[in-house]
Amino acid sequence: MKTSHNRYRSAPRLACLIATGILVAAQPANAQSNAGVEPESALPGTEVARAPLLTGPLHKVAEPVKVEDYLGRFVIESRFGKFSVHGANLLATRVSELPAIEELQKVQSDSAFTEALSKSASGLATFAGSAVTDPGKTVENIGKGVGTVLGRLGYMAKSGADSVGDSASDLTASGSKPKPRAAPTGEPEPPSFTGDPFGYNMARREWAKKLNIDPYSSNPVLRKLLDDASSASFAGNFAITLTLGAVVWPVQYAYSFDDTVRQSVWNKPAIDLAKENEEKLLALGVNGRTVRDLLRNTWFTPTLQTALVARLAVLGKIEGIESVVATAAATLGETRARFLLESLAILATHHEKEGRLVGIRMSDLVPAGVTASGAVVVALAIDYGVWDAGAAEFAQRKELAAASRTLLVAGNLSPLAKQEFEKAGWTIKTAVRA
Repeated sequence: MKTSHNRYRSAPRLACLIATGILVAAQPANAQSNAGVEPESALPGTEVARAPLLTGPLHKVAEPVKVEDYLGRFVIESRFGKFSVHGANLLATRVSELPAIEELQKVQSDSAFTEALSKSASGLATFAGSAVTDPGKTVENIGKGVGTVLGRLGYMAKSGADSVGDSASDLTASGSKPKPRAAPTGEPEPPSFTGDPFGYNMARREWAKKLNIDPYSSNPVLRKLLDDASSASFAGNFAITLTLGAVVWPVQYAYSFDDTVRQSVWNKPAIDLAKENEEKLLALGVNGRTVRDLLRNTWFTPTLQTALVARLAVLGKIEGIESVVATAAATLGETRARFLLESLAILATHHEKEGRLVGIRMSDLVPAGVTASGAVVVALAIDYGVWDAGAAEFAQRKELAAASRTLLVAGNLSPLAKQEFEKAGWTIKTAVRA
């Protein structure tokens, strides 16, 4: 979503959606008032993601796409293996990384590279081309990411202080390693990237910049290739300045202010980014303990952490910023983190281009802006929303009550969901995804 061109358009007309066969048009007369009447189902990919993300020279997305907890379950089929990801945001990220995988495989098939890798002091002497997997095997399976976005179930750690608080820092300082955390989705916790006394991280960032990718990507295939490339360059003296093939611009960097994020993660060590992010959050009025909790949450990698701070900087020092950072500090899982970031980006765009916000509040993982007149503007980075028990409960939440309520939806709503939200007093607008 490019902020320079972003505007909000009215949600699709009900007749148009019914005509596409997305939903069975015939509903019981009383269905609209009953929670849970509309199950999530499998839809054409174009209903849950942009068409360019569904097929390309290196991949295709299996059809139809199942909708789970308002996000698409995308199975990316490529010659590098199958990637099963949850949400169009992570789909865009994985698709943008495929050209980089292809280029790294070309580089690492060279004898000079394998020699440099074997000489590296990292011990990673296995040829990285083995990261190419059996196309019939799923090399990545990101489980349900956001949980019930419109419900109140399990998107955050219940004991935030225990998992990301000062107690974890104290254990680390004393030499005891905190127990790795796993998100409820089964995703393993990312490693910390801040410790880099010898410059290995610099080689990683230089490769990432050359390839136009996130150096802290969680992609299991790309991460192995990038690890080996960094090792060969850092300890094996393999040149990073070699000529690479053309790598497409990564579509996951979809917002204009992310150019600063991209340059920052390429050009600055993770520890410097953490320091800068801390200073910026403190300047926005966030409590020091809350900031430290965020910095210790490795689910917010240096890239995602910096993107979060960039989004909050757009909103400025408004009431409620603390609640956003506290939510991020306790959030487990990459899909959840990306959901929060994209929702905040939508809200920041509205703040810049449609109407200034004077405050922000969190309704579980969903951010809601407040205008000077008291109107509430909610940003929801879902792919496809149905009317179920979670949606019905969300529509009536007390913390979202206001005389004027607007729901900015990144994807689509079913005809029934749109109708029921409007009956509950919401104005629906669709945030156009680039």
